[in-house]
Formats: sequence, C-alpha cells, structure tokens
Amino acid sequence: MTTSAIQTAGYPTSERTELMQDFLLVSSFGLWAVLLGLTPVMAFHMLMGS
Repeated sequence: MTTSAIQTAGYPTSERTELMQDFLLVSSFGLWAVLLGLTPVMAFHMLMGS
C-alpha cells in the first residue's frame, strides 16, 4: 500500500489506520461468506420443516 518511508515521514498513525482497514476488509469478506453460506442452509431447514 504505502512505503515505510512515507508512513514514518508525516503520518504516525497511518500504520494503525492501515491495520484497521485490513481488519475491516477481512472481516467484511468473512461476514459475506457466512451470510451467503448460511442463507441456503437456513432456507433448506425452513422448507423441510424441522
């Protein structure tokens, strides 16, 4: 994303911000994976009536 020279030059909190963005990106993929994987299973259980 950015080089270490740019991070340390004038943006002391950029590393923490970058880590937070990475975490949010990964967690959003995880959330969508759970939603897309769980929805058909729940629909199948509702259709089967149990």
